[in-house]
Amino acid sequence: HKARVTVVAVTVPAAAARRAAPARKSEPIAPLLASADAAAGNKIARKCVGCHTLKKDSAAKIGPNLWNIVGAAKARSAGFGYSSAMRSKGGTWTYEDLSAFLEGPRAYLKGTKMAFAGVKKARDRANLIAFLRSLSASPAPLPRAVPGRRGSP
Repeated sequence: HKARVTVVAVTVPAAAARRAAPARKSEPIAPLLASADAAAGNKIARKCVGCHTLKKDSAAKIGPNLWNIVGAAKARSAGFGYSSAMRSKGGTWTYEDLSAFLEGPRAYLKGTKMAFAGVKKARDRANLIAFLRSLSASPAPLPRAVPGRRGSP
């Protein structure tokens, strides 16, 4: 008696496969923020200024103004045309949420209007977030790193 094996091949369009793929679990950003370099983050932020403004009270461009973004409510700028996904997300821009969004905006928030591939390297994201944190009259406190976690000081 021989065993039968049936193989079924399914072709899934690439776009559908990307939508169905689970979000990648990012490295925690808090431990990296302790040694992040805001000046290096300023250089990375050059990618942002084509769509965003960085100065207090500046008008939005294609994307909203990023002044005082760390700790701010998501979809906070009155009159800005956020996607329905962003408007319904709720909460505030924590360090971890910013990191996840900056790593891959569309993986973090299906339906976002932000057409940016993301900042893949965790160190670069930490530097960028340190720079964004500096864009405030009263920067948000840094998160406490969890001892024993990868990258903890």
